[in-house]
Amino acid sequence: MADAAPPRRVTLRDIAQAAGTTTMTVSNVLNGRSDQVGTDTARRVMAARDRLGYRPLAAARQLRAARRMAVGVVIVDPSPYYLSDLFTAALLAGLNEGLGKHNYSLILHGSPANDLASVPMLRSIESDGICVITSGPARERKRIVERMADLGQPIVVIQDMAPPDAEDCCSILLDDEAGAEAVGEHLALSDPKRIVMLVPEVEWPAMARRETALRRALARKKAGIELVVLRCPDEGFEATQATLARHIDAAGLPDAVAGGNDRMALAALQLFAARGIDVPGRVRVTGFNGFENHFYARPALTTVSVPAFRLGEDAATALVERLKTGRFAWRKKILPVEFAPAASSDITPTKQNRKPTSKQGVVK
Repeated sequence: MADAAPPRRVTLRDIAQAAGTTTMTVSNVLNGRSDQVGTDTARRVMAARDRLGYRPLAAARQLRAARRMAVGVVIVDPSPYYLSDLFTAALLAGLNEGLGKHNYSLILHGSPANDLASVPMLRSIESDGICVITSGPARERKRIVERMADLGQPIVVIQDMAPPDAEDCCSILLDDEAGAEAVGEHLALSDPKRIVMLVPEVEWPAMARRETALRRALARKKAGIELVVLRCPDEGFEATQATLARHIDAAGLPDAVAGGNDRMALAALQLFAARGIDVPGRVRVTGFNGFENHFYARPALTTVSVPAFRLGEDAATALVERLKTGRFAWRKKILPVEFAPAASSDITPTKQNRKPTSKQGVVK
């Protein structure tokens, strides 16, 4: 006879559903913060805890006794080379800077979604709070955040929206939509028939926002512009070039190429240079992110500059303040980006000036 499967561990969400309250309230009661909760609610939580047989992890008991002065950062990325990405590097630098100002250290874990169960921090609590950067389909990303919420720690979701029912959680993201709309409006000025957008096969929420906003801007500016989205095996030079080359050989040269990020746009520029295709004369090219590598492009690359370092700093500040006060100061914060047109997409001899494409937004 096969061994019976071990019983599923009771989570804070289970207690919240049984008591008719929220996971944040359950966390407050079980962590000795009943003064923030009504008496009747606290009683229901304790009764549900006893009825379900909830047993906190040993690490969780230790966590209540003393701060670890550490924040966990989980990056859900199938690539083992995720630290080579300039956006990720700038974001982590900002997180480290923001946490260091308050004497918190950073514990970093990178993992594909299907290996998250092996991440040490999700098996035993090592931190006071969590920052998470997710990838994959929306339903999977939601499930990842919910699983982390079961640890009973506050969570900052970076570059994605936190699930609406995750109470002890906030979101901070860039205004990718405003940046992509600026790109679309700019490219539409040359009356294009077909535009190619380069994105990786991995589903990043920021890339999805950029694609949606680019389509919206093109449709608003002029009907009949075809947007072809090429999903490359990865964001690397060879994979991007091979995918774009196959498309050009089969469908002909597009009027413009919009890179989902600068890395992919630079690969396109190099391909066009190798084939003797004039940029921007025959095809216009844009990127996204505005990190230092785009300055090496010839012609100069049109891009959208994003404050990735500040994104990390603000995420760190939000989490530290939550750990001090018991509540997040805001539920959602959007940082502005800046459209920076340059020679690679120029259609007139007059260069346009940099201009902000969005305003910072905070939702309480």
